[in-house]
Amino acid sequence: MIPRIISPVRPHSAGNPECGHRPASRSTVVIADSGAMVELLVFPSNEPVGRGTRFHHRGTVWEITGRRDSGILVAEPSRH
Repeated sequence: MIPRIISPVRPHSAGNPECGHRPASRSTVVIADSGAMVELLVFPSNEPVGRGTRFHHRGTVWEITGRRDSGILVAEPSRH
C-alpha cells in the first residue's frame, strides 16, 4: 500500500481563529531536518502522522523517519 502524502502541511498559529478551541487530543510535533535547516512543524490532532508518513512542505516531499529520544517525530526530505 502506498502511503498517503499530506498536502499541504497546516501548521497551527496563535493568530489563527481555528485555534480558539481546544482539540480532544494534542497536536503532533514533528522536527523537519533537511541537514542545512531544522524547522518545528505542528500537525493538527485529527491528522494521523507516524513513521513513514509523507507530507509536502516548502516544495519538498518529506518523510517521517523516526523519533528522537524525547519522543518527538523527525522528518527528512524523501529520497524517492
